[in-house]
Amino acid sequence: MYTVVVARTPLDGIKLDAEFRDRRITADYVADALRDAIHGGEFADGAVLNQAAIASHFGVSRVPVREAMRQLQAEGLIASRAHRLAIVRGLDLERLIEVYDLRALLEGFLIERATPHIDHSLLKELRALEKEMRAESDHARWLEMNARFHRMLYEPSGAETTLELMDQLRARAERYVRLWSRGSGVHRPAEAGREHAQILKLVADGNAADARKALERHIEHTRDLLVAHGRTVGEAPNGNADATPADS
Repeated sequence: MYTVVVARTPLDGIKLDAEFRDRRITADYVADALRDAIHGGEFADGAVLNQAAIASHFGVSRVPVREAMRQLQAEGLIASRAHRLAIVRGLDLERLIEVYDLRALLEGFLIERATPHIDHSLLKELRALEKEMRAESDHARWLEMNARFHRMLYEPSGAETTLELMDQLRARAERYVRLWSRGSGVHRPAEAGREHAQILKLVADGNAADARKALERHIEHTRDLLVAHGRTVGEAPNGNADATPADS
């Protein structure tokens, strides 16, 4: 029998600076708010993010705003331009296609791995949510429900890293669904509902391989619709230098 003694590292040398702590919390809050607005399609690609205007909007100094923007730049959501301008970074259509192809790959893996662990109780919840989605006319609300549906479907996989990557890719992709659905629309609730029902049937049958194929087709259908819409309206999501400033 051995006794393992773990030495405790003294933390006295770490200075607790209330001002720094509060500033970090503020920076994280600003970053979260900006990130949600970008993913939610509130800012067009190429929109200028004015530090002074953002600081005024949140009632803070520019310091936490600069820290928040550094976070978003590291995540690839914004880019720096001359004269310290920050703009919302977009995806061109080829990169958008790549995002959807990666989603199909990862989500196909997730559902195949999850299927043996999805029990009757969860299937009942998923069917109820799918039925509720069919009756939902508000697109923003439908997208939230759709994200929840897919997350519930994949969580039994236990693949935490893949789930995290899937969430990131979904947020990047749905930005354009939200942006473009305000016009002529990239919205297919009826077709998506039929595809969801088919996926659930395959899962209920324990047919993991075909559930994966159906899920991959489901994502590819949305990809094809989104790309076709982008090409039709000439609104390839790569932003432009003349975009309206986000603080206007």
